[in-house]
Amino acid sequence: MLEQNARGTKEHDTSARTMRFGGRMLLAAVALAAAAAATSVPSAAAAPTSATEGACTAWRTIQVNHNAAGVKYRECDRYSGLNTQTKAQLYIWDNRHDGKVAQVYTATGSNLNGRWYQSWEKFYAWGNESHHSPLVDTGWHKGHDVKVLLKTVRG
Repeated sequence: MLEQNARGTKEHDTSARTMRFGGRMLLAAVALAAAAAATSVPSAAAAPTSATEGACTAWRTIQVNHNAAGVKYRECDRYSGLNTQTKAQLYIWDNRHDGKVAQVYTATGSNLNGRWYQSWEKFYAWGNESHHSPLVDTGWHKGHDVKVLLKTVRG
């Protein structure tokens, strides 16, 4: 957020001083706007072409109990004005015939000033040892971040 200085210029200032001051202010404003745009806008390669599409991370993998169960997931974000939405896409697998199933907890929200603000959550389970689950798409939910936690539970 930008704050303006409450100090105004006086009418009796010389035009040369006003030009130098105004020129510096203009340069400072341009530099500030460029810096703000560079930090707040995702790179062109990651930017979605419309609000209905999203930019996704690379696929990540989590495994537990020496690969008894796992989840392969990626996080996608989309932006529409000030509204940011996020979702997870994932595949779940259960590699061990041990009476347990893979359980994945997913949540969406925002991490602001070191504190988590959750907007949505859901558990998914998969217990077929012969193949992984079909693609699970959590759908778009309010937030900037996705949490994915994996564990095996008695099924």
